[in-house]
Amino acid sequence: MKNEGPNKFVRFSGLGMQMAVIIGLFSWLGVYLDRKEDPPGTLYTVIFCLLGVCIGLYLVIREVIKMSKDDE
Repeated sequence: MKNEGPNKFVRFSGLGMQMAVIIGLFSWLGVYLDRKEDPPGTLYTVIFCLLGVCIGLYLVIREVIKMSKDDE
């Protein structure tokens, strides 16, 4: 086994930033569509925020699985 502590830390911090950017962009898109289309409530904001969270979690889980396979 290799000692790759700092490398893993950098990969995980990069994943956090990537997830934050994805959620932020999808949230912004939802707010933009809510202002443009004027649906009842904040329909697009909720949908796109949840979609951003799901995509971000998918990317994190995929990277964790990839890292665990690399350790074996």
